[in-house]
Amino acid sequence: MLSETLSKTILFAGHYGSGKTNMALALAIELKKAGRDVTVIDLDIINPYFRLADGSERLAAHGIDHIAPMYANTNVDIPVLPPKVGALIDSYEGTLIIDVGGDDTGAAALGGFSKAITARGYEMLLAVNCYRPFTGTQGEAMDVAAQIEHASHLKFTGLAANPNLGRETTAETITTALPFTSALSEETGLPIVLTAVRKDLAEAVAPEISGEILEIEILEKPGWEIY
Repeated sequence: MLSETLSKTILFAGHYGSGKTNMALALAIELKKAGRDVTVIDLDIINPYFRLADGSERLAAHGIDHIAPMYANTNVDIPVLPPKVGALIDSYEGTLIIDVGGDDTGAAALGGFSKAITARGYEMLLAVNCYRPFTGTQGEAMDVAAQIEHASHLKFTGLAANPNLGRETTAETITTALPFTSALSEETGLPIVLTAVRKDLAEAVAPEISGEILEIEILEKPGWEIY
């Protein structure tokens, strides 16, 4: 179970649209249900359309604290993080789940906390969806990972696979992508820590997946969906 294997500091990073925000949200709820004290930090300071603030009501419903950029979900585009972020990384005894901004631009914010995160101990998971542009090959995914590592001053420790085609996703969509993730794991030397699967498809694909499954839901915002 993920609640038994994951450390107390988990970072999700990856290309835009990789699903890291949804996975961070789903994992926070799963770990909270398992009895962990959980706080989620949104380090996405570049103000994209999707961010953890969009799931703040769900987090609050489960008693999960959520720390977001000071101007998240406003018309003010100023990259300001609350001072509380540094204090949490330094001294929080519970589990921190950190959603890192897309690519190296967003990961730059993480770099300012790299020493404290390293001292705390962490797992940084590369969120990857082989059906998304710019991560459709192992080489492309590795290029994205290298850029994020350079900007954040931290190294990836595992993979978080999120193979999907939005609402068109089927069990076959997921199982067809498994060889891609396995090959990426071999190329990078990073273990597959989890595979994100829509809840209604989890039972069907479970026999094909070696490793942990993180069940997720499609999150919606007017005109868009977050998978």
